[in-house]
Amino acid sequence: MFCVISQWTATEDLSDALEETVRSAFVPGIMALGAVSVHFVETAERSMQVVTVYPDEETANVAREKQEAIRAQAVNQMPVQYVDEVRGRVFASG
Repeated sequence: MFCVISQWTATEDLSDALEETVRSAFVPGIMALGAVSVHFVETAERSMQVVTVYPDEETANVAREKQEAIRAQAVNQMPVQYVDEVRGRVFASG
């Protein structure tokens, strides 16, 4: 497995409407790129991490361009800013 973790900040508190937009639009969009799972994790009042797990690095790399387009869409549709990303091989899970 291969994991992509992106860090985001929000310019306002995470609302029920924003969370519903994530569930209804962004989760399915990321899953359609070949992800095994995706988790939007609220890490602070106005901060979140998006943890996307792909079956392998090749799938993650193929998805990269489309993932960038989804990020741009998120910035345009929601009060969020993309901060950074880390990528790596999952060597243990439970």
